[in-house]
Amino acid sequence: MTPAANSRTGMAPPVLLLALALALQGCTTAPQAPRAPSPAASAQGPAAAAPVTPQQQADLDAAMALVKAAQYDRAAEAFARLAAALPDNPIPPINLALVHKQQDKPELAEAQLRKALAIEPGNPVAGNELALLYRKAGRFSEARTAYEQTLAKHPHFAMAHKNLGVLCDLYLKDYACAIDHYQRYAESAPNDKTVQIWIADLQKRNGAKGPQ
Repeated sequence: MTPAANSRTGMAPPVLLLALALALQGCTTAPQAPRAPSPAASAQGPAAAAPVTPQQQADLDAAMALVKAAQYDRAAEAFARLAAALPDNPIPPINLALVHKQQDKPELAEAQLRKALAIEPGNPVAGNELALLYRKAGRFSEARTAYEQTLAKHPHFAMAHKNLGVLCDLYLKDYACAIDHYQRYAESAPNDKTVQIWIADLQKRNGAKGPQ
């Protein structure tokens, strides 16, 4: 893989904190371009989920603090307790999965992301993270399916478009797919000039014409 290709796989924002912030904000609306992570005020999750009590919210905030302090074992324990206490809310298993990724435990991370998607099918954070796990494991067809399922529910989720573009570009060699999703990402992130370079490069190599 060329240095330019390596740069594409590393362009995502810090996965753990970004997805933590998105998850804690709830995922009933589609995320747009990535924002800087920050602790959120509430963690209600899907509309049908039981309300989060003030104590549970405090526990979520405390678990996030453990993550930021890189105390992953303690954070995993905290999110596991929250997942047991909130069985109808996808937020704790998503966050537990992200901690497991930091611990280099992909099998455990996958199990928690699947649990989150069983609770809330189409959850964009869970779907995007599951696809990233699949890609890293070389399960490219499954990764593509996960991205496409996420985008079917959340067509404006910019990061999933970008990541699907990377998958199609570098791993599946489906350049039409890559150009399409890079362009969709670029519409939501016009200040990301790097992706414009990727699009131009692919169009040149694929013999495609640029936008008219």
